Amino acid sequence: MARRKFHTRLCDVLGIEYPIIQAGMGGFSDPPLVIAVSEAGGLGTLGAAVYEPDTLDAAIKEIRKGTSKPFAIDLLLPDSLKDMEGVSKEGLMKYIPDDYYAYEKGLRKKFDIPDDYRSTRGCSLFTMEGTRQLLQVCLDNKVPVIAAGLGRLGWVMPECKKRGIKTIAIGANVKMAMKHVEDQVDVIVAQGYDAGGHTGNIGTLSVVPQIVDAVNPIPVAAAGGIADGRGLVAALALGAEGVWCGSMFLLSNEVTFTERQKDRVIAATERDAVISKAISGKTLRQLRSSFTEIWDKGPMPPLGWPFHNLLTLDIVDYAFGHKDQEKYDAILVTPCSQAARLLNKRRSARQIIDDMVKEAVKVLQEDMTKRVELR
Repeated sequence: MARRKFHTRLCDVLGIEYPIIQAGMGGFSDPPLVIAVSEAGGLGTLGAAVYEPDTLDAAIKEIRKGTSKPFAIDLLLPDSLKDMEGVSKEGLMKYIPDDYYAYEKGLRKKFDIPDDYRSTRGCSLFTMEGTRQLLQVCLDNKVPVIAAGLGRLGWVMPECKKRGIKTIAIGANVKMAMKHVEDQVDVIVAQGYDAGGHTGNIGTLSVVPQIVDAVNPIPVAAAGGIADGRGLVAALALGAEGVWCGSMFLLSNEVTFTERQKDRVIAATERDAVISKAISGKTLRQLRSSFTEIWDKGPMPPLGWPFHNLLTLDIVDYAFGHKDQEKYDAILVTPCSQAARLLNKRRSARQIIDDMVKEAVKVLQEDMTKRVELR
């Protein structure tokens, strides 16, 4: 049976079959998921924030062995990086107050993290030098698409255009979206408050059409609580050309996610997906846990980015390295959008995309005509 055509301008810009972009979820979207999504007709996106230059280079090569179709590399490029030019990871850690280190020591005991454990992660994403190195790997490999999960791409745009690399940037409000227009990116993601992971504070239904109007004619992908074909159709109705989805891939066979985390997502309600600064120091929607509540309810408020990441790095990395042990589940980041009740079954990435397209076609061709009478 021939695959159904579902095409928008976004497909032309990115060279993909369906207007579905898998969000670059750092720590969760690695080569297997990227390959599966791209092979299924969407745009697979590597969450490169947790990579180092050498491992990123290897991941890009692995993706290219698995698919000849377009894919994206997602990096974090917050403006604060420029304010810390020349500062190393060790230099950044000197800015963390002593009382926070004492508090972190108490958390190690509470969550059974060895006192002498130190993460070996290079943390390139926290320094300007490391971020430049990650970007250079992308440029040298001439990846099809570079996405900025946070921040702006303006300073790297000339090199991207020179190499024919397409660019995607996220805006959670019109002001930020207009900065991306100034940078001349190819696609802007209008991300609503409903989204899992790092997100803004304006609802998807409100922010998408406002950004669409403001950035026209740049194509927009809608994000935030979109997890099925109805969400795709709704995004198109709001003026977007497609969708940027992360949470709906958390139950895929190819995602880097423990089975217990998948069970938590399946059991979650829309109220369980809360905004927390417990992991990164920035607002990040994830399923609540004892670890998030410790930071969100005090007595010590989370530090800002990247200092909070660095403070909790050992705890988080140790838990991730021992994710087979249930006692560390509370520390593992479990991002999830407010569409939690729609995330209710395990499927392959291909099946997720096929189901979204099939449902969207049904809504457009059958359901709407039954519910709406035009005269």
